[in-house]
Amino acid sequence: RNTLARRPAAGVFWRVNFSRVQWGFKLNAGNGQYEKDPCCQSCATPGSAAEDNWVWSKQGEVAMHLPERWGIVQFEESTTTRSSERAKIYYGEWPCRCAAMAIYYAMKGYHEKEGEYTSDIEALTPFSKPPFRISEEASMSISLAAGGYEARATIASFTATVNEERYLVIASQKYSTSQTKCE
Repeated sequence: RNTLARRPAAGVFWRVNFSRVQWGFKLNAGNGQYEKDPCCQSCATPGSAAEDNWVWSKQGEVAMHLPERWGIVQFEESTTTRSSERAKIYYGEWPCRCAAMAIYYAMKGYHEKEGEYTSDIEALTPFSKPPFRISEEASMSISLAAGGYEARATIASFTATVNEERYLVIASQKYSTSQTKCE
């Protein structure tokens, strides 16, 4: 047990997801051993030769290492308060996170097609797609560096920077800085 661990404070947000990969099995009559029998029931074509991937929050693709697509859990003090009486807390950095990740994904598409990065936000527009669309409310910029870039998106008091490795940093004038390497 970690004696330094503390419970999250009320109003704190965590990004989490839970995943289960499940393979079908069949009995090999020849040797009496069980063998994998890929027979996906959650796939677009049920019964296809793949594993089932179950997640708590929709990812949009079979890729668990996309924390920007995980669900959001908000902690609170009481478990007895009815949900209608709970104070709703706005996750203020979320729009800024989304704006930065929209640049990342659009830049990834641009780079795959053009073989280079760009500092032109408008050039990324054709590569912008759900769930992260290029934001019209964010102030955005892109700085190119040798073999990469750093993109910046600012909304209200939050500024997010992201680079070609998907390293995301959120800074706020109100709160401490949080760093997330999105793997």
